Amino acid sequence: MIVFYILVFTLPMPNHPLWAAHVGPFTILKLIGMLGLLIALFEMLRTGVFPVLSKYIPSGWYLLYFLAASISVFRAKGMDAFSAPDFWYVLSGFCLFTMTAMMVSTAERLRRVVLLVLASIAMNSLYVAREWQAYHNFYPGFRTWGGKSDDPNYFAVAVVLWVPLTVFWLLGKRPRWEKWFCIGCIGVMLVGFTLAASRGGLIGLSVAMLFLLMHVKHRLKIIALVLLLALPMSLLPGTSALDRLIHPTSSDQESSEFRLEIAKDGVIIQIPFHVAHNTYMDVAANMGLSGLIPFVGVLIGSVFTLRKVVKRATAPEDVMVRQVALGLQAGILGYMVCAFFLSTLWLQVFWLCTFLTMSLPRVLHLSHVPVEAEPVLTEVWAK
Repeated sequence: MIVFYILVFTLPMPNHPLWAAHVGPFTILKLIGMLGLLIALFEMLRTGVFPVLSKYIPSGWYLLYFLAASISVFRAKGMDAFSAPDFWYVLSGFCLFTMTAMMVSTAERLRRVVLLVLASIAMNSLYVAREWQAYHNFYPGFRTWGGKSDDPNYFAVAVVLWVPLTVFWLLGKRPRWEKWFCIGCIGVMLVGFTLAASRGGLIGLSVAMLFLLMHVKHRLKIIALVLLLALPMSLLPGTSALDRLIHPTSSDQESSEFRLEIAKDGVIIQIPFHVAHNTYMDVAANMGLSGLIPFVGVLIGSVFTLRKVVKRATAPEDVMVRQVALGLQAGILGYMVCAFFLSTLWLQVFWLCTFLTMSLPRVLHLSHVPVEAEPVLTEVWAK
């Protein structure tokens, strides 16, 4: 499990120099991933549980998407696909799917994964703040590079996915240190989010927070907490996402025009922005309906699976699982909005959210089963 925890911690910061360092032909991040996959495969053989055969709907859609993505890469590049970054992104996603399904099988493991991801995003937020502190005096209207995510929009999407979960996490009975830890993470993440100045991220976060407000009892307390944390951000000089929406610069207007042109043509075309800043358009252009339908199926299937988990998690011992389900639901809805403005297929911190969604029903089942009965349950789950 330690190897898996280390891998989870690296996902929000894929471009950290430590993970990118080479040991022979492989980076440290790839070595961690390969070792984690070997451990997950050993766990499969030991328990007889094969998550890729899970009955839960999102996993079936993901497997169809993985198949479509793999065929698309090989059709475009033939045997050269093995050396293409596209293929390795797809393969690494499948490895993460397998590891998450095998490793996240108990509520305690789920808790550790959540805390590690929050710590990693908060740490990356510090890198974002450091970039702004170092360069904003030299470049008017400076916008951060996104810390170790290497892109402010990708960093913003990570915040959209995980801030709602953090707020739901705080609403339960948590240890005092854990509550202060989460409050600190939210504060740091929102500061980094402001400095990232992602317009699509702001719209996505607004949708996620609206879902959050619809599913909590003490709405005024949540609004007060958000305003209290957001107040320091409003005092920061320089460019913000809200300012870019209300008073776009010439560069912002040009970026919007490129997106509209791509959306109108429906394909990648020869303009300076050669990425289809729209995840759905990106999938459709590269894989057609055979990729788009499973991808949308993963998203919608995840939301419906999380709703079922929320309805079933009614026992006192299920509070944490319910909080995670609500938080992931808000985050994925926010992501679905962000995906209209960004190409995010290779964002592994997003895929982790969907894979955790597939693991939650199993975690919920095992929390109600005596230890001696767990092997029987896992056999049923595999079927």
